[in-house]
Amino acid sequence: MSSRLTGISTVIHPDTKGLFRTALVGPGGTIRTAFETLAQNPGNYPRRVNTRWNIAYTRVDLPEGEGTGCWKLVSISDEIYMIVTDCDYTSARFEKVPSEGLVEFHFVLEGPVELAVPRAQEPSLTASTIMACHQAPGVNYDVCCLPGRFRMISLYVRPELLADSFGFGAQPGSRAERLMHPAAGAMALVEAATTVEIVTALRDVFALEFNARRDLMMVVARMFELLSLTTAALEADPVDSNSGIAFTERELAMFARAQAILSDDAGGRLTIADLARELGTNSTKLKSGFKLLYGMTIFNYRNHHRMTRAMEMLADPGIPIATIAHMVGYDHQASFTTAFKAHFGLPPKEARKLAAPSGTGSDMRD
Repeated sequence: MSSRLTGISTVIHPDTKGLFRTALVGPGGTIRTAFETLAQNPGNYPRRVNTRWNIAYTRVDLPEGEGTGCWKLVSISDEIYMIVTDCDYTSARFEKVPSEGLVEFHFVLEGPVELAVPRAQEPSLTASTIMACHQAPGVNYDVCCLPGRFRMISLYVRPELLADSFGFGAQPGSRAERLMHPAAGAMALVEAATTVEIVTALRDVFALEFNARRDLMMVVARMFELLSLTTAALEADPVDSNSGIAFTERELAMFARAQAILSDDAGGRLTIADLARELGTNSTKLKSGFKLLYGMTIFNYRNHHRMTRAMEMLADPGIPIATIAHMVGYDHQASFTTAFKAHFGLPPKEARKLAAPSGTGSDMRD
């Protein structure tokens, strides 16, 4: 059984590249296996180890031709793992995440990236929400990152450490308690607003270059700081709050079906009410569950597909922009131009010039 988390928005092809687990141990690999592989055979990856405190850091660069940037992997014994993603992917990347009993905390700082052409300015490093999840045994999920810039910090922690060292999940009925103890056959997910203190700690982690021995101790300090701040933020919620959700196998399949239907609705004609009726659920549950699982609203998910399809068609100078607008669900070209510019940062005519092969020019009918 599987579900999808932050960043899902493309059809997965057999040749799609994976993320750090796949790069280190192949498809279906676990966090622990990836770190054990690096410990036994680090190869040419830059690495620092503190044996006294059982801390290890490894930098894994993206292979040539797959983009720029790297994954930075840090472990404290086999209790806490951290992955710092600072990558610019040239294509969508997909990875299946098997359950291995760890509670996950994800901070998306930039991404899922939806730009097919670069903006002039560099986006600032911000994080608006914390996404936490915990899979029951046998429950897997899929994660996919879009092409483009992606910055993210993820912490994977043994639940026993969270309970013993942070008292996390001790309050019966709280969303923290539900996160710590997912129901059999389900995956518990929690979303909470971040804080200035958490964003500051995330910035500090990104600033570390691991050039000095003390940087290992500094990153450990920041990891514990993030866990302390994050567990406090997740527990600052009334008992019996509905902000902690557990999805059953049937519901996970329903949301996956919703994603597939939306991916095929390039014209954007299907309403949320229509989609909910087709799936046998209600609009409220569909909207809230979809956003929590996929990290974006139904509107934003479908809008990405519409704009991506429009960008692909703009590469063909024989298709008038007015026709493209109609094919992706806009009755008026002006409305399409406004939406396209808001999404990509430039109007369709400029995007067509950039997409056209050298010397072909643009379609003079537009």
